[in-house]
Amino acid sequence: MSSIKKKFETKYTVDEMKHFINTNILTNSVIKSVLDTAHWNGNELFASSKLGKGYIRLSDYLIEIDIELNMFGSFAKKTLESTLDDKFKQLKP
Repeated sequence: MSSIKKKFETKYTVDEMKHFINTNILTNSVIKSVLDTAHWNGNELFASSKLGKGYIRLSDYLIEIDIELNMFGSFAKKTLESTLDDKFKQLKP
């Protein structure tokens, strides 16, 4: 199995990033089609899908991603990382 562990520095607060994730990422039709569950617990978004499970942790000006991929997710790792990079680069300072 493999994992995706990333950190992104941003210019936004936790509330601003939550709003961005809720309106621009979780509503994306491709993302919605893969996610089985996604829920916030404080500043952490826990998600599970057919590809793996993990979390996105927010603190002011920082996003931390930790996703454990299953066998199918391992095959899609590069695509998943590229998608995360593309989406979260919009929040970079």
